[in-house]
Amino acid sequence: PGERNWRGDLAAFGARLKKSLSRNWGLKLTSLIIAVAVWGGLISQDASLTREKSFSDVAVSIVNADALQRSGFIVVSDLSKLTPIRMRADVPQRVYDSATPANFNPRLDLSRISAKGEVTLPIQTTDTISYGRVTWLSQSEVTVEVDEYITRRRIPVQSVSPAGEGELPEDVYAGTAGIDPNSVVVSGPRSLVAEIARVVPAYDIAKLTPILGTQYNAVPFTLVNRDGGEIKSPLITVTSENVLLDTLLVEQTFYPQKDVPINLTGAVTGQVAPGYRIASVTATPAEVKIAASAGLLDKIVLADLALPIDVTGMTETIIRAAKVIKPSDAVYISENAVYVTVEIVPLSSADGEAP
Repeated sequence: PGERNWRGDLAAFGARLKKSLSRNWGLKLTSLIIAVAVWGGLISQDASLTREKSFSDVAVSIVNADALQRSGFIVVSDLSKLTPIRMRADVPQRVYDSATPANFNPRLDLSRISAKGEVTLPIQTTDTISYGRVTWLSQSEVTVEVDEYITRRRIPVQSVSPAGEGELPEDVYAGTAGIDPNSVVVSGPRSLVAEIARVVPAYDIAKLTPILGTQYNAVPFTLVNRDGGEIKSPLITVTSENVLLDTLLVEQTFYPQKDVPINLTGAVTGQVAPGYRIASVTATPAEVKIAASAGLLDKIVLADLALPIDVTGMTETIIRAAKVIKPSDAVYISENAVYVTVEIVPLSSADGEAP
């Protein structure tokens, strides 16, 4: 009888529960939803309730490189090739979905370096109340190579070579090229900067289309050692008056030029010895190239010699060097002097006098 009463009571309780649930079910469902929402709100506002979140392909930032250089050091290892890491963090529930690796700022602080050579740096992260704390890193430190950071001033810029034969049209002359700046300041690792001897502009006149007048060209440059070998590194900076340089300014003026004959009129003075005569007077070369502005060049017909050659008492052919006068305002003359040949021969019966 006791067992039957127990079963009866249980059946009666089930019936009452079913009847209770079937009545006012809308109100009960609303209460349940409100309860869940309140529970979720309380959970999200509790900073002590966290979940572990994993991050992959996390980039490690480099900080305080400028501070390291001010301390006289520089990292010569290629930090741009640092392998991304993986990371886990305990993140508060309320920001779980929005948390990113940037909230923990994984970084290498170069200001911790105080000596050259091989240095091992820890990968640092930032823990906050808002976003939690990092619990694990796939890589916790990085080893780098450090060199002294130096600055050298007044590194000369190599002058531009004159145009070679065939590099310009025959009727065009290139004036001396000016370079701005003519010296630079170079900074970087001692192992590289100490070897730099000069700066070489990559100026190829043969690739220009010469137009009469002044041309300005911004050209790249290379840093070379004493043997002419190139020194190249992204760690080297080249400046002038605190302005970072990646080109040099080359200024060059192009002039018209032409061949001008040597003026041999009056090139000889004096009388040869009796019984002799001057058969010919020639110059080698017979012409010189002269460059000047177009208006002036049109007026130049002959190139004069500075002094005549004295043949007084001469009895045989002579060859003398004679200076050529450069016309005023001309910018170029191909020869400063020419060789003048004065051919002296005995008089013959054909000249109307016995030798």
